[in-house]
Amino acid sequence: MCGIAVIVCGVRIELSTLSSPLKPPFERLQFSVEDVKCVLSQRGPDSVGEKKNFLQPKLPTCAQESVSGEGTCNLENATTSGELHFIGSTLQLRGTSPIIQPLVDSSGNILAYNGEVFGGIELSSFDNDTEVLLESLEKANDLVPDVLSMIKGPWAIIYWQESSRTLWFGKDAFGRRSLLVHWPTVEDPRFLLSSASPASSVANGSGLDSGNGDSIHRFWEELPCGVYSISFGVSGSGICGEVTKHEWRNNMWKELIEWERSLVVPRPEDLSMSSIQEEKDNALSTFSGFAQTVLVVLKESVRRRTSLHNIFQGETEVVPVAVLFSGGLDSMILAALLDQCLDPKYEVDLLNVSFDGPNAPDRISAKAGIKELKKIAPLRRWKLVEIDADLPKLTIETKRVMSLINPADTYMDLNIGTALWLAARGDGWIHEESDNQEDSQRIRYKSDARILLVGAGADEQCAGYGRHRTKYRNGSWAALDQEMKLDMQRIWKRNLGRDDRCIADNGKEARFPFLDEDVIKTLLDIPLWEIADLEQPSGTGDKKILRQVNMLMTIFNSPRNFINQKCYLKVAKMLGLHEVAKMPKRAIQFGSRIARESNRKNFGSNRAANQASAGSVRFNAPCVYFGHMHGDMIISFQRAESEIGGNESALQALRELIIFPFLYPLEARTLGLKWSRGLLLYGPPGTGKTSLVRAVVQECNAHLIVLSPHSVHRVHAGESEKVLREAFAEASSVSDNKPSIIFIDEIDVLCPRWQESKMLVLLRSSLHSWTRTSLHHLHSPPRVVVVASTNRVDAIDPALRRAGRFDTLVEVSTPNEEDRFKILLLYTKKVNLDASVDLQAIATSCNGYVGADLEALCREATISASKRSVDSLILTLQDFKIAKSVVGPSITRGIAVEIPKVTWDDVGGLKDLKKKFQQAVEWPIKHSAAFTRMGISPMRGILLHGPPGCSKTTLAKAAANAAQASFFSLSCAELFSMYVGEGEALLRNTFQRARLAAPCIIFFDEADVVACKRGEEKPKWMVLKKLRCSTNATW
Repeated sequence: MCGIAVIVCGVRIELSTLSSPLKPPFERLQFSVEDVKCVLSQRGPDSVGEKKNFLQPKLPTCAQESVSGEGTCNLENATTSGELHFIGSTLQLRGTSPIIQPLVDSSGNILAYNGEVFGGIELSSFDNDTEVLLESLEKANDLVPDVLSMIKGPWAIIYWQESSRTLWFGKDAFGRRSLLVHWPTVEDPRFLLSSASPASSVANGSGLDSGNGDSIHRFWEELPCGVYSISFGVSGSGICGEVTKHEWRNNMWKELIEWERSLVVPRPEDLSMSSIQEEKDNALSTFSGFAQTVLVVLKESVRRRTSLHNIFQGETEVVPVAVLFSGGLDSMILAALLDQCLDPKYEVDLLNVSFDGPNAPDRISAKAGIKELKKIAPLRRWKLVEIDADLPKLTIETKRVMSLINPADTYMDLNIGTALWLAARGDGWIHEESDNQEDSQRIRYKSDARILLVGAGADEQCAGYGRHRTKYRNGSWAALDQEMKLDMQRIWKRNLGRDDRCIADNGKEARFPFLDEDVIKTLLDIPLWEIADLEQPSGTGDKKILRQVNMLMTIFNSPRNFINQKCYLKVAKMLGLHEVAKMPKRAIQFGSRIARESNRKNFGSNRAANQASAGSVRFNAPCVYFGHMHGDMIISFQRAESEIGGNESALQALRELIIFPFLYPLEARTLGLKWSRGLLLYGPPGTGKTSLVRAVVQECNAHLIVLSPHSVHRVHAGESEKVLREAFAEASSVSDNKPSIIFIDEIDVLCPRWQESKMLVLLRSSLHSWTRTSLHHLHSPPRVVVVASTNRVDAIDPALRRAGRFDTLVEVSTPNEEDRFKILLLYTKKVNLDASVDLQAIATSCNGYVGADLEALCREATISASKRSVDSLILTLQDFKIAKSVVGPSITRGIAVEIPKVTWDDVGGLKDLKKKFQQAVEWPIKHSAAFTRMGISPMRGILLHGPPGCSKTTLAKAAANAAQASFFSLSCAELFSMYVGEGEALLRNTFQRARLAAPCIIFFDEADVVACKRGEEKPKWMVLKKLRCSTNATW
């Protein structure tokens, strides 16, 4: 295993032969050569080397055939030079003496190779395959694709051919070794190849983002499988090169890539024959033929990958090989075959990862599996390395894995990558063997094996995924075959590159016996109905051929080598391999329980994760750079959604205010458009107005100046105006490369209505003056914008709200259920949640809570948990219940509001009335989407009438409880007041707060007192008429 890279600078590279030109926006990342060397040294800890090659005059012109090396060139007009910087690191696995990459031969050829040669090129037991490959390439001249097409085994290569001045690069047809590529862009014209992404090149922004990430071209891409070349020459603008992709010269590769199975759809007699064979008495007759063939090629595949003469031992003898071990079918087969291929004196490490201690499914099956292996191979010392992990504590490790899986960026990739990275590190516990099993001790252990056998490829080739069963049910055999073909043709992009990078980062080499060329060819030649029988239940029909291989190995591996059925059944019963053969497919993220822990950490619960399709949600929205949008200015932004929850409309409005003038200056000039310079955010306290501004400022890389009443107000005349002038001068003096935002908090205090505060007339006039001046003098670029916030939009001078000043008004209202859930996710992402905590249910029950209330709720829950136990701070559902009894919705303080605890069961009888209530109140709230889709307008008012004591109030409370709606109760006594207008004000405020706490029910007790008949002449009824008019207007 090696790490390889090349950085090509000062060369214009033409990509037209590969695909259509890439269009912006592009991701732009910054890292140094040392960063590249650092990440490669993790893959190859034995040595790190580098070699620079300068492209000086000797180059052919671009129009000539440079691969052949023929022709002359004239570089008198060439004024620029290019540079190729090769970097290589080595994990020594073959040969008798260590080597340092990149290798340079006597002809000036440079080779950086990451791979193994298991066939195709002749090697002796003591040869190093990289050195032999360099000799073969030197002899090949322009036949480099022919040499690479002969190699059997995984490889990725970077090769400089001095004679033709050509850079060759590529990887094997299935992409079993990682090689990332950065194609040149306007923003970053370098051409880069690397085995892994440097850690410093990953964007720092994080958060749930499954939106527009696909429209951004990532800096790194997985290099598609194949052989490529860049032939360098000279054009009028300097040194140039054109990328060419070459065809495979070996027909075997073409067949395997096309992955066309000849026997897909069975005839009726084929299925009946298969069914008859399974019922035969002789066990060997069932497994003869196909299963035995697969067993032979699998064993040879394992032997190639574990032969000791292919493993560089160095001065000390260590455990040579480990197995990624879950106790499932694939890993059990690999472990059993490894026992047959490796000398019994060597120990074998079985690496098992768990995020749930001994309770993870993979840990349970691994313990059962090692018992079976000890019975099959009692002479071998098997070490089950129990690697226990706690996801919330893996902060540094998670960041490391994020960089390794790049360009993959979903939570599913992160979960799988984390599990593989921990397994490859091999730092865990083993049980020390003793005569008395009860006295066995669990001791610390770290695996030093440099080769890790992984079962990748088995599920793709043998229909082991759940989607294979779905395709079969929906489209039968042909659809199943097409899905398996698709999996094999994209395995390089979805799995192998990521897995290779995560495993190799610990100085281990991942080897995939199921992806051996002979194994792939053998499985492809077998009829599909012999590979899998998905009419059978899970654990029986999927990976049918491998289950038969497992049964067959039971017989061949048994000490007595039983043949007849009775003996076979005894062996199977003795070894317990019937259970192994019937185990269903279980992916590592589920078997290790990391997916469950990740869902709780990032989504609150498994249910919420499933609703959000967590597997496809991106954990990292890349940092995007828009180049040359305004001269040489570059605007970079990270998604603000990682800091706040909800309020999408306000976010978009702020982005448009700040970013659009920089994105579309030409369009604005053409249309004579003047951009808005002011935006007013209004809404109840605690809804996140200030947080919104700060998050978007950070996202847009803008300069922020905050003004508030206490910072502006001064005692002496003229000082307040001076503060305003200095703030605007500071905003105007910021570099042209970034916008400036002046944020005025509580602007209603600084600029009230004229009649409300005549003492602040001077200050208000000054504020108007500098606002008008700033908007008048800033035409291009529109770098300074003003954002203000207020809780009382009606208290602001209307002159400020006209067009040309604060002409954009955005309401930041109380969050709905979905927004509350997002806010809870943000506030609980750094704490441990118990399995009983369902954040979605908590969000549903928190009607009327704003962001500040939810923050206080989480804080109180944390305090409750710390009081209960300081050692293990895990928040339970009871902690949130206690917190909710302390923290209520701030917008309803001063008014009695609650979700009643009365249920329908507390109301005896009245079945018809309950049904009508459910239809009128509960259904419109719980099934609002269905009502909207069918165009049904829900009822807005319900009148309950009847004699006293017939449960009118209780029914209303039960309806509020069933709909989880806030309950406002008003009686006529509360509406009467000796002062004019107070009753109307109370009624108006109640309706305003009810809208903020929606969904809610307002209950008027004794409504006949307020809603009396018209025509009454008594004075008290005149008051009631006013209240009735106010009620009608408010409603």
